[in-house]
Amino acid sequence: MTYFANTIIQQHGDIASTPSQVFGKGNLILRIGNGGAGGVGLVEALAKDYLLLQKNQGRIEWICNHSRNTQLALLGGYVDIALTYEREQEEIAVSEGWAKNAGCIFHDHFCLVGPEHDPANVKDTMSIEEAFDRIAKTGSMFHSRDDGSATMCKEHDIWRRCHRTPWNDAPGSSSWYIKAKHNPADAISFASAAGAYTLNDRSTLLDQVSRGRVRGSTVFFEPTDPFHPLMNSCYVLYAPNSSACGNEHVSMFINHLKSERSQSLIARYGVDKAEVPFFAPVKDKIAKSSLVHRRVRNGRLMLSNQRLQKL
Repeated sequence: MTYFANTIIQQHGDIASTPSQVFGKGNLILRIGNGGAGGVGLVEALAKDYLLLQKNQGRIEWICNHSRNTQLALLGGYVDIALTYEREQEEIAVSEGWAKNAGCIFHDHFCLVGPEHDPANVKDTMSIEEAFDRIAKTGSMFHSRDDGSATMCKEHDIWRRCHRTPWNDAPGSSSWYIKAKHNPADAISFASAAGAYTLNDRSTLLDQVSRGRVRGSTVFFEPTDPFHPLMNSCYVLYAPNSSACGNEHVSMFINHLKSERSQSLIARYGVDKAEVPFFAPVKDKIAKSSLVHRRVRNGRLMLSNQRLQKL
């Protein structure tokens, strides 16, 4: 386990420094740090597309950490580019002088997912805070990531707005609030199997539904506008001295991410699996196809009175 003294960003768990996946062949030209988008294959798709445009062969690595640990992987020199999801933490990295922010590259959403029979009756609530409060008041099972991820931090933020901190309750005193250090894919799968509510990201939810790992679940909340608290937009951080170190691929790849070619790839990514896109490109500001009230049927999230709603 590595700890960094020259930042106030807190490390949660071990920081991975070795690649989860390697794309291409030849000399290593780029190391990309990210969590969720890598898990659903978007990092692979973008990396392979970038390699297609290069004159010479090269190798790109994906190093998997959750958002804050991805930032620390950049500080530690384990990655060249960090794709992260927490604006306040990114501002800290920039203010401390060890990162530059290249801006947004795509939008994901957080979603409140739960069992179709909805024991807390959150379908009748008007806000995500009211939904969380009702889950607590009814003692309905809720699964928390408990891993320091952007998802966990967002979940805690919502609970605080309800004047609740269930993660601090004495062990055994909150039988409804279950903490487990799962990755995004396992988190939604285990919550579904247990009939629990959980907060998860849209892309992972759609990916796991398409793989048949989520059943009997429905979506109760996701963002309704670009400023909604459940927005989960991804930004690019890089080290200030990356060009001085001779890695021209850092700036080239960032430009590639922002290009019309990559943004078009992002806009249609996942449609072949889920009939709706996993993400939204920068210009759209929010995913246009809402998942709210959709239920899992035959490996798809479908509206209750339709066999399938397509884009």
